[in-house]
Amino acid sequence: MRIRVLGSAAGGGFPQWNCACENCREVRKENDAFHPLLQSSLAVSANEKDWYLINAGPDVHQQIESFPALHAGPGIRETPLAGVILTDAELDHTIGLLSLREGSCLSIYGTEMVRKTLHSTFPVFPMLENYCSWEWESLSPEFPHRIGTAEETMIVETVPVSRKPPLYTKSNKDDIWEVGLILHNEKSGKCLAYFPTLEEITPVIEASLKKADILMVDGTFWSEDELVEMGATMRDARNMGHLPISGGGGTAEKLATFPAERKILIHINNSNPILKMGSRERITLERLGFEVAFDGMEVEV
Repeated sequence: MRIRVLGSAAGGGFPQWNCACENCREVRKENDAFHPLLQSSLAVSANEKDWYLINAGPDVHQQIESFPALHAGPGIRETPLAGVILTDAELDHTIGLLSLREGSCLSIYGTEMVRKTLHSTFPVFPMLENYCSWEWESLSPEFPHRIGTAEETMIVETVPVSRKPPLYTKSNKDDIWEVGLILHNEKSGKCLAYFPTLEEITPVIEASLKKADILMVDGTFWSEDELVEMGATMRDARNMGHLPISGGGGTAEKLATFPAERKILIHINNSNPILKMGSRERITLERLGFEVAFDGMEVEV
């Protein structure tokens, strides 16, 4: 199973410390971390012919253009893109569906709460019903879902992450709104855990992460008060639904002893100093065995 990081950022754009001075321009030439980042998303394939996006952000066309395996053709409106798997109903993960309306045979996967939202509060499906005929496939934590062709499939497990609804809806907070995914390759017997958002590591999440061979987890913020100290917001990382990387009980401390072969941080906010090569924070992570995702990164599972 081949997995491509199409976007590694929590919100896209340049890291916060970019400026137009000559010194910074010179640094950017030698440092990939200063290039513009795309919204967090993966492309996954069990056979390298049929591809599935995990989440579809506002820059989905740019992401598709960046990866030749997703390019359309050779037939009219023929595309290797077979579907989209959604981890939640946040705009940063779903608004790109509007740009995929020419893909008339896509399968869209998500939880029941995501389905209801995309038919009501953010009515993507009603808006596109005259443009395309997509099929909806519901995901449930109770039942692993087989995705792919008859010859080559992957098994997708969904793991409850958060009851925090998107800001644009006032729907019930008792429902599960965000999930993580465990992607299983039946041939190799290995799996990857993808959790782009983590507000806490529950016993269920911990068990899921400990069985995965590769981890791709929430690296949005380095510290609890990162944006508060910058004056950008009054809400800290946990109030925004993200476990910070550093500090007691942070992602680095929690996952340092987990048995995964690779531990990769993804969904990284542009304020996060781990984007800066050679920073103290980046070196600390590397010494602990963590990697920082980048646009175009690939892994095999």
